[in-house]
Amino acid sequence: MSAETPSRRAFHEFVARHQRFLLSTHINPDGDGLGSEAALALWLTAMGKTVAILNDSVIPPAFVFLARHVPMEAFEPEVAERRFTEADALVVLDTSNRQRIGRLAPLLDRYLIPVAVVDHHVSHVNGFGQVNVIEPEASATGEIVYDLIREAGGALNHDIAEALYVALMTDTGGFRYSNTDTHAHRMAADLLTHGLDPQRLHAMVHSHASAGRLRFFGEVLSVLELECDGRLVILEAAPEQFKKHGLAGADTDGLVDLPRSIAGAEVVVLFSEVEPGKVKVSMRSTGRVAIDEVATRLGGGGHAHAAGVLLRGSRPDARRRILPDLQRLVESLTSTVGRVRG
Repeated sequence: MSAETPSRRAFHEFVARHQRFLLSTHINPDGDGLGSEAALALWLTAMGKTVAILNDSVIPPAFVFLARHVPMEAFEPEVAERRFTEADALVVLDTSNRQRIGRLAPLLDRYLIPVAVVDHHVSHVNGFGQVNVIEPEASATGEIVYDLIREAGGALNHDIAEALYVALMTDTGGFRYSNTDTHAHRMAADLLTHGLDPQRLHAMVHSHASAGRLRFFGEVLSVLELECDGRLVILEAAPEQFKKHGLAGADTDGLVDLPRSIAGAEVVVLFSEVEPGKVKVSMRSTGRVAIDEVATRLGGGGHAHAAGVLLRGSRPDARRRILPDLQRLVESLTSTVGRVRG
């Protein structure tokens, strides 16, 4: 467990001061955001607090099981007004970028609700809350939540451990990514003592692909582009492709990671036009290129090796705004080992 810091002490004081909590995470929530919400909600409830969860987006099918003990609502204007009226504090998890909470963001000014942020992304290290627990060295936001619960003397049970394991497992790529450190493995070992079945959890998270989603992946991958001597991989997904296969923008999860296995690839970028005039840009680095600043400059964020941003305009517009920076980063590498030509 990491040492308690001033920001963590401030978080514990924040929790002690308030009784009615509203939790939220970023748009298009992932396993880390949702798992962190579920774990924190269960812990706060066990302390006698009142807790509600409201996100901009619906829960992806792979994570619906996390809501069986703690309901997770998707944004609707009337629901949002009611939840903000009922709450006396808001905790935002897995993003420190105010705009990334989507349609909840404008309500912060209207309700002047106290905010605590818990996140591990490096791109907005100052946060937007009165309390900001932002630790880029953490493998996942769920890892920080785990530490906070432990520091407070809270007891883990099966359901809290399950939610935290999902958070950790998904944000470390099944413990494969470079952010997986000794603390993450010790945390996983502790969580497993609470009766978890890792194989079952992996299957619950990763066994929700439809045939249409796989066909969509194949269609996008079949026309991938290689630039910079194969070190930059470019993917595009058009609105008509989503419609053709009966998918939504969130269904691209995992697609941008697949080309990282191409020999010589350094950076992969996916331009997903999730609806006309709105392009979700997802970027991944295989390790030697830091890409977070490209996303942050345009209002997005993420980690050094995994970042993204939502841009207005067409896919060609998005390409013009993103590709020159990525090309410069790739070309700045001095090593030419493992290059391939497309």
